[in-house]
Amino acid sequence: MTLLPDHQGRRVAIAGIGRTEFNRDSGKSVGSLALSAAKSAILDAGLERDDIDGVGGVFCSDHPTVWPGYVVGGLGLNDIRWSSSSAPPSAAIVLEGINAVAAGACETALCYHAKYRWDVTSTSVRNDPMRQSPPMTFDPHFCRPLVSHCPGANGFAANMRRHMHEFGSTREHFGMLAVNGRTHAQRNEDAIFYGSPITLSDYLDAPRTIDPFTLFDMDMPIDAATAVIVTTLERARDLPHRPVVVEAGAFGASRKTDQIFQPFDGYFGAKVVMDTLWQRCGYKPEELDVVNLYDGFSVIAMDWLEAAFCTRGEGAGLLSDSWNEHTGQIRLPGGAVVNPHGGNLSEGRTQGMGQILEAVLQLQDRAGVRQVPDARLALATNAANPIDVALILRADS
Repeated sequence: MTLLPDHQGRRVAIAGIGRTEFNRDSGKSVGSLALSAAKSAILDAGLERDDIDGVGGVFCSDHPTVWPGYVVGGLGLNDIRWSSSSAPPSAAIVLEGINAVAAGACETALCYHAKYRWDVTSTSVRNDPMRQSPPMTFDPHFCRPLVSHCPGANGFAANMRRHMHEFGSTREHFGMLAVNGRTHAQRNEDAIFYGSPITLSDYLDAPRTIDPFTLFDMDMPIDAATAVIVTTLERARDLPHRPVVVEAGAFGASRKTDQIFQPFDGYFGAKVVMDTLWQRCGYKPEELDVVNLYDGFSVIAMDWLEAAFCTRGEGAGLLSDSWNEHTGQIRLPGGAVVNPHGGNLSEGRTQGMGQILEAVLQLQDRAGVRQVPDARLALATNAANPIDVALILRADS
């Protein structure tokens, strides 16, 4: 996006967040969830609804989502000067909102994502008439033609098999990522798997779904909505919470993006993003305090880990060096905590917004019992090639 002349160089911050409960059956519509999270974010930022002049949401036809017009009408917003919608992941619409504020297209943007379990993502609801996708729903992952218990996971399971074959990673390494998230989720009462810890042995003994995947390698579909408020740093400093400064953000895509008809690989897009981020922000990986890796599947977290902290094929060694078998946690070089909220695998499937919300809470010193001491710099990554997005966020001094 080209910056408007009068707004060249405007600093941007996240000023507030909102969310609904995360559960398997909310009893609410996806629209109701979206409005609830959006209202919560506005109040959390200490704003009135008339302060919002930009609205962006995750909206796509292969998921039950809510377009921005619904939120504008449902909240009674007026004089909206910027609006947009984006396919998942969640960070895509957040970065669009950041760009809009930086460019002066709006002053304060509400960015949200509402999720709702239905038949193409959750096998347990395929007989629920209220959770059936329309027959003509756009189906980019070919979930219906591929008669399978978990069709959307096929490409990612193949990616994991190939990583193990080419680079010598093992199921133990992917289990470290899964167990780390579940361990941290035991201190997150909002997590869908709060109260359900697992060990590395539990992971290794679990039945396979699509070899080498088990259910522990796959995020949990939920009903939920999440939202953030993006505004200028100058304005955020007048609001109740410590501003979370956007140091850098980047999109990325590269080769091998098809998850059905060619050897899919999520690493290449993540590498584009991370190379761009490190160049833009000037920080080094070891300076991070919190690292929230996208883990819609455990192998995606491996892709991001290698793109951000080492090189292709070195992730298994990095995990072995960073794993504490006594605590069931990963601590990266420099001491960074990985997914202190539990990640998508254990907090629930927010398609990446959980990674952003947790980074904000940590940098605002509002994470409660899971607070990382003196957290000042965080990385939040989202998705897998071709829509890769990541943010480097900093606590305002």
